[in-house]
Amino acid sequence: MVTVTFVSSVQGYQEGRVGEIVKRLRGDHPEWKVDALPPETSKPLLAKYKLQFGPAILVNDRIEFVGIPRYRMLVERIAMVAAGKISPRTAAPAASPTPPPAAAPKPAPPASPAPPPT
Repeated sequence: MVTVTFVSSVQGYQEGRVGEIVKRLRGDHPEWKVDALPPETSKPLLAKYKLQFGPAILVNDRIEFVGIPRYRMLVERIAMVAAGKISPRTAAPAASPTPPPAAAPKPAPPASPAPPPT
């Protein structure tokens, strides 16, 4: 299940638009869990993602948008996340903690020739 969280602006910016999109998403896509957080609850979440004001949209606890995009763009991005595809605009996932494979050992140097007899 995909979780979409709208993090409200602490300044009350675009509250009406956020409400409209949340209502429309819930109606068009009941299979997605859609939440809208009030400004009081949004402050610590905005700080966690190093944002000052908001609004922002989290999809499965990852920031996908800062600000409110067009409805079609939002639905397409959520569908990509739901399908397990990575958006070309999303940052690459963190590198795996496994170290690269060790290089093959170097061959031993050839034995030096004996000095000529005198």
